[in-house]
Amino acid sequence: MEDKPNLVIGLICPAGTDLSEIKQQLTAQLSIVHYKCKDIKVSKAIGEALQIEPITDEFVRMRTFMQAGDNIRKYSDEGSGVASLIVSALRAEREGEHTTSTAFIIDSLKNPKEIDILDQIYGRNFYTISINAPKEDRSQFLANKIARSRKEAISDIHFDEAEHLINFDQAGEDQTGQSVRDTFPKGDFFVENGSCVEDIKRFIRLVFQDPFITPTLDEYMMFVAKATALRSCDLSRQVGAVISDFMGNIIATGCNEVPYPGGGFYFEGRTGSIGDNRDKEEKHDPNFNEVKRSVSEFLGILKSTGYISEDQDLSKIADNLLHGEHKKDMENARFRNLIEFSRVVHAEMQAITQAAQIGRPLANTKLYCTTFPCHLCARHIISSGINEVIYIEPYPKSLTTSLYHREIASEADATDGSGKISFRSFRGISPTLYQRVFAYRKRKDSYEAIASWLPEQAMPIGAVTEIVRPQFETFVASQIATIVEMIHCGETGDNTGTPVAVEAENHAGITPVEPNSERSG
Repeated sequence: MEDKPNLVIGLICPAGTDLSEIKQQLTAQLSIVHYKCKDIKVSKAIGEALQIEPITDEFVRMRTFMQAGDNIRKYSDEGSGVASLIVSALRAEREGEHTTSTAFIIDSLKNPKEIDILDQIYGRNFYTISINAPKEDRSQFLANKIARSRKEAISDIHFDEAEHLINFDQAGEDQTGQSVRDTFPKGDFFVENGSCVEDIKRFIRLVFQDPFITPTLDEYMMFVAKATALRSCDLSRQVGAVISDFMGNIIATGCNEVPYPGGGFYFEGRTGSIGDNRDKEEKHDPNFNEVKRSVSEFLGILKSTGYISEDQDLSKIADNLLHGEHKKDMENARFRNLIEFSRVVHAEMQAITQAAQIGRPLANTKLYCTTFPCHLCARHIISSGINEVIYIEPYPKSLTTSLYHREIASEADATDGSGKISFRSFRGISPTLYQRVFAYRKRKDSYEAIASWLPEQAMPIGAVTEIVRPQFETFVASQIATIVEMIHCGETGDNTGTPVAVEAENHAGITPVEPNSERSG
């Protein structure tokens, strides 16, 4: 049988996700197309690189490896260190044998930089799968593992520690650290943990060019939402939204953009007497300027009332908070959610107002949005009559679920006739992969009969036999030795490069968890 090109499949999932079923299904479905699977466990690679000694306590083990991964990123160029480790592990798996028709399953990717580098090296031989799992399930899974590792009955402290791991995993400590929140939306395929059998089967058949699988309604609408997002010239991000009826008819679309008199928004080539007045023409971000002015005003009040000493430079403090060493702290602060001075209308609101302009009612409709709606848009979504929202990218600053907990139902809630608006994460082929897997393929043979999809002959779309960029792969893999030496020198304070073993009793840098009687989902 003809050898097939190797594949690299990166799994993206939040802490506490049980990947056993996902891996079993990938192995089973890939075997149908005559592929074998090899597991690339990132935590194992980290442990071997830094010579981390075995740790029995599950909380200490996970927190140690999270910190170790972030250290590797910290000592590398733009946080690429773990990517170097993954590439090195992949190369090691290929050495010593004629490896073809193999899918290397990476467990797991935690930073967008890792996806970018693997994509550059392996091109269309590389795919990512984002696995969603309810936070309550992940918290329970982790708490059970922590309790079992200590041979203890499960208690609040185990849930508190699970919550700590989940929160650290989501956002990390800085821009180069692990951040599932930023990595998850970059998946090629989105699947729900616990109900993945048919989804994984469909994904593999699409990758291997089954010509008779077509987009689901959700996949089509999210592709349109993403296309609409690309119309935005917003200075911060591009967001797109589509409203459809339950038959799949598009009612309205919208992106985040400055509104235009008479309706709609500014777009390329729109004629009118006032010209182009988007933020790019204004040459500044009015929202950021006003936020800085508000922060400076608040600091001035603290100074005038004696809470900040007279000798403090308020301008320097404001600069540090907004774009200096404390930028990340400020970005995550609730204070930033209280104020918005942007001229831009959010994508969801653009879609709602477009429907109003053309006289289309929105009762019993669906809204597809590339990003989870903010709490400002949520109130209009609720009042408009929309009864289902589907999104890809999380938006942690949104207070939607807390402010409207009686009006909306998340995936963890029951939706059995409660009348709540359903908010659920997207499942299926991502907009970025949409055109590749759904493009036309030959569906008839030379006798005009329906073509057959033969798994033993099927090849992955666009995949190549050799490494797409072998020299870049070699370079990336070679960086890990230097990174590890820098870490060791930093930890020991000398230049010997002597490995420093991490022990359970001495896990420096791990923040203790404060007891917390309340456990949020």
